[in-house]
Amino acid sequence: MDPLAQLKAIQLPEQVHNYPLAYGWWILLTCLLLIIAWSLKKYLSYRRRCQAKKQAIKHIKENNLNSDQVLTTLKWAALQYFPRDQIASLTGDHLQQFLTSCLPIKQQEKFVDLISPILEQRYQCHEEKENNDALTQASLLWLTNALPPKKKVLEKQFSQQAINVKTAGDS
Repeated sequence: MDPLAQLKAIQLPEQVHNYPLAYGWWILLTCLLLIIAWSLKKYLSYRRRCQAKKQAIKHIKENNLNSDQVLTTLKWAALQYFPRDQIASLTGDHLQQFLTSCLPIKQQEKFVDLISPILEQRYQCHEEKENNDALTQASLLWLTNALPPKKKVLEKQFSQQAINVKTAGDS
């Protein structure tokens, strides 16, 4: 009558597997993958949109450009984001007005102060180095703050273009 002799070996239950996971984990994993895919798409889209801006900034910073080359680079960058028929023919005051209207209100006054004297004296004899520095600063200010344009700016530009076409048609 030994109680220890009546004991039997302990049998462990089968190991519980982690798979299949509960539905909640699959839903969470799917949501995370969708968020990662969406974020990657947005990031690549942003990089693609900013590529022309970065090229223009790099071109202006790394090369010693004269005022005509800087203005050409500015127009090239603008042509990458705005319709060609709207930008290509702009010069002088019209170019300044267009570039100023693309900037946020906080930056407009500084940009106008930098670029106005340069555009006014463009075809006059003047100190090239002094004006070139101001134009480089103005162009870098415009490139960093105006590009890529926001949807509001694009809509505003298109509405102004439609008004200009309408008034030209009335004349």
